[in-house]
Amino acid sequence: MLVKEIAVRKGGLFGSPRFSPISGVSKLLKNLYLCGGSAASVAMMQQLGVTFVINATTVTELTDTPLPAEDTRYLRIPVKDNREANLERYFHEVADLIEEESKAGGVVLVHCVAGISRSASLCLAYLMKYHRMSLKDAYNHIKDKRPQIRPNVSFVKQLMDYEQKLYGTRTVSMVYCHALDQELPDIYEPEFRTMEMLYQKFRRNIARR
Repeated sequence: MLVKEIAVRKGGLFGSPRFSPISGVSKLLKNLYLCGGSAASVAMMQQLGVTFVINATTVTELTDTPLPAEDTRYLRIPVKDNREANLERYFHEVADLIEEESKAGGVVLVHCVAGISRSASLCLAYLMKYHRMSLKDAYNHIKDKRPQIRPNVSFVKQLMDYEQKLYGTRTVSMVYCHALDQELPDIYEPEFRTMEMLYQKFRRNIARR
């Protein structure tokens, strides 16, 4: 069980006292923040009142996150950011832990290396389970707060399965992108639409020759 993996470690002085909590850190809810590993400094977490840190990286990628206080809770989710990784196995329990901390008046910071794929996926699962958002609405909510998020395609498929298990429906579909010769989630369509237009233009030009 992940609960047994939660540790309380001693924090130390790290980062500049002039650090702005806005830099590299995205506020998803009043009790939930998302960022990359380089932004997860003690100074920032102290300013935000972070009481629980979730680090979604392997030990070979990042060392343990420096904590802002001795009683800060800490959890590492040792999953790689690739198509073979099973992140779904952590969705329920991580969502439960975030909600537990929130109800206790705490503040949770979730991060991975860049705050784009793994940590974003865990936050999506939380919004789906406890804020009863569809996957599409949860994605749009986080995308609005942190435009750079882009969970890898495998994680999106796992989130699609998770939504099916939670609500018996799916609000995200896979669509074929000719330019990349692969299927992508339709929520990524705005990002590859221009690429598709250029690809189709290229194909028309070739056909005319």
